[in-house]
Amino acid sequence: MTITAENTARSSDAESDVVHDHLRRSSNTSSLHDLQMAIEDRDDEEASEPSLSSKHVEKTHQGEQSQRSNRAIFSVFDRFGWLATTILIVTTLLILGAIGFLWFLWVADERNKTWHAMAARNWITRAVTLTSVIVRTSISLQATTGTSLLAGLALENTQVLILHIASVSMMRNANAGPNMLLWLIFKAFMKDVQRWRRSLVPIMVLLLAIVSLLTEFTSTTLLSDLKQTSLPGHLSSSTTTTNFVYDVNGTIPYLSRGTAWTKKPPYYPTFAEYHEDSTDVSADAADTGLTLRAFLPIQSQQQRSMLRDFSGRATVIDLRVRCVRPQLTLEKAHYAAEPVLGLSGQIATIPGQNTNFSSVLPFPLQAQDGTTSNQWQIGMTYLGQFPNSSFAPVVSEFQQTSSSSAYGMAFLVTNVTAGSPTEWRKVLGIDGGEFGTFGGTGAQPDAYRGRREWADLLFTNNESLVISASLCYASYDSAVLDITAFGGESNRTEPSPTYDVDSQSYDYAAVRRQLGQTSSGLQSPTADDRGVLSITKRNSWVPGSGDYGNSGWLLEALALTLNGDPADAVNYYTASTVSNNITAYLYDAESLPNVWPGETRFSTDPSVTALFQETLQTNKNVAFALQSILTVFTGMAYYDQLERFNSPNKIQTTPFIIINRPQSTRGIVTVTIVLGVHLLLMSAILHLFLSKAILSTVGNAWQTLAQIMRGDVLELVNMAALATDSAVEDKVKQERWKHRLVGVRLCGRSRRVKLVHRDSPSGLAKMMKNAPPKRRRLIGRRHGSYIDLSKSGA
Repeated sequence: MTITAENTARSSDAESDVVHDHLRRSSNTSSLHDLQMAIEDRDDEEASEPSLSSKHVEKTHQGEQSQRSNRAIFSVFDRFGWLATTILIVTTLLILGAIGFLWFLWVADERNKTWHAMAARNWITRAVTLTSVIVRTSISLQATTGTSLLAGLALENTQVLILHIASVSMMRNANAGPNMLLWLIFKAFMKDVQRWRRSLVPIMVLLLAIVSLLTEFTSTTLLSDLKQTSLPGHLSSSTTTTNFVYDVNGTIPYLSRGTAWTKKPPYYPTFAEYHEDSTDVSADAADTGLTLRAFLPIQSQQQRSMLRDFSGRATVIDLRVRCVRPQLTLEKAHYAAEPVLGLSGQIATIPGQNTNFSSVLPFPLQAQDGTTSNQWQIGMTYLGQFPNSSFAPVVSEFQQTSSSSAYGMAFLVTNVTAGSPTEWRKVLGIDGGEFGTFGGTGAQPDAYRGRREWADLLFTNNESLVISASLCYASYDSAVLDITAFGGESNRTEPSPTYDVDSQSYDYAAVRRQLGQTSSGLQSPTADDRGVLSITKRNSWVPGSGDYGNSGWLLEALALTLNGDPADAVNYYTASTVSNNITAYLYDAESLPNVWPGETRFSTDPSVTALFQETLQTNKNVAFALQSILTVFTGMAYYDQLERFNSPNKIQTTPFIIINRPQSTRGIVTVTIVLGVHLLLMSAILHLFLSKAILSTVGNAWQTLAQIMRGDVLELVNMAALATDSAVEDKVKQERWKHRLVGVRLCGRSRRVKLVHRDSPSGLAKMMKNAPPKRRRLIGRRHGSYIDLSKSGA
């Protein structure tokens, strides 16, 4: 029975070939083409079916054998070729490697040497850009290969309009991506009566086009995660002058440039700090705690802002300030008609030693509208220096406590807490302001009141006239030490005051923050938050081996700054020999030099006044306010003389460098998802092509032409030799098969490739209506699965 079936199949094939040759020699009318296609379909079906007597016995076996035969036409390598195979393998590895490399750039930090080397050279932006080019190129190459595979699937699934079959078929050999295929498949999809049941290939083409488009924005998406930030660079060594060295005559090349108290600070330089909170909880004192601040031998403001670590010699200043409630005797208040207040008496600077003091306090200046500011009427009277002995209130960290040659600084801080000029005049009367010093008897306070570090002198029973006083000690001393200082994780900007439009004044919040005070008055939690460096604690702050030692020029400079006189400040202003004092006004007032001209006083620069007032009124801590302005004065004096230093030494610095580095993961997550979807989509396309496509291969130009050169397409090819595409399109539109869906199919055992087609619903209905009954049956056999013949009148 099998032999009979095979002979019958051969006879049918022969008959089909004869009819096929006869039709080619006949006129190429549409009816002849339809008849040709119908006969070919009938012959193929008869050739692929056994005889009726053997049908039930061999049906399953022969179907499997036919399937294996169909799948064995081309090997897997032949279906892709070496070029497409290489592209798929290499680009997949490149995409996976690019994803891994990008995530390395995103998650690594300076602890990884490779990442740090790239970042220090500012290569991250370049690396991201070049990697994006590799990704886009790889995706583009894979997309062209995927387009070839999908074009083959569309042809073998009869999902191409006859007008576009040439374009789609040639896409299996070469193409520019899925965009054109998407457009052609979309037009065929809209003409397909079973579009939703046959939507897998169009959906894949659409997804491939979308993914290919999204990957064009890979670089933009990744670069959106990069933000400018700072990164520690490489350690570098240099030699610079770090301090003064006294010559054999005990002199240094110090150049006096006048008093800093009357100058506006040009900047507020970065410093390094070591701080320990005070353990003193006395109710009558305010203490800043141990505060050592080092100004670094770096003149450039930009270099200080970009400094991360410092190692080497630096000038360290002990800036601890302790303010206590003073013990006053013989205190009297004076009043001059200008109007100016004066306070005189004696004060115990250290136990058992009283010091005469006199302080001149003019009343604040009035504004043009007659109002006065809300500033505290603070006078800072310099009492001189005191020995850092064992019984001193504060002791320099750079001196042995038994040293009798070391000095600190003492200040009497006075504040006119209550009382107008008129009220003070009524009570005190007018003192002779023309005298060099206080000439009248003055008035003693009626009562006293203690208020933390303040002593309130009450000159009326109703407390309407009050002068408050506090005694502040600064263990001001300096030494050139070998230190190590380190910064935080980012660079800093040296602060400056900002103008407040509402108050029409400058705001010093940024400066106060650098000095250790927040807007709420509390100390900032970290040095990095304040924009300063932290000094590594030493076993001892007393100068030793490797240090230069004590440097007294800053103390002398600050004393000279207060005095404004080139006399020997250290010897002149010791607490035991002072005969009069210097008072600095830390509020807006006129010094009135003709009133009590023997009393030395001056007004500080308005910027210093504003900083002091803002700091004092924020947390009501006069010790911290005094420490703040002493830091500012020291920084001014230090950098004023930095170019005069004469001792070269080696220092090591680690700067911050400004780079673009990933600060977000939104971009890379998006790119990873898109690339993951693309790889999954390509895997699905490969699987579908290997399991469903039989006739199509990639990169074979002759095959793409030969498989479609038959039937209706052959007629169009013959006509198009000397015609444009638009002329061919017009020809197709004139025919009834202009919406015909075509494809290629293997002809059973004959192993010939033929062109098959499906018509649109309107075209099928027209064919069924005009065809004779036998012709209708042939048409029904070909298209019965696509339309309901009973509804078409067949």
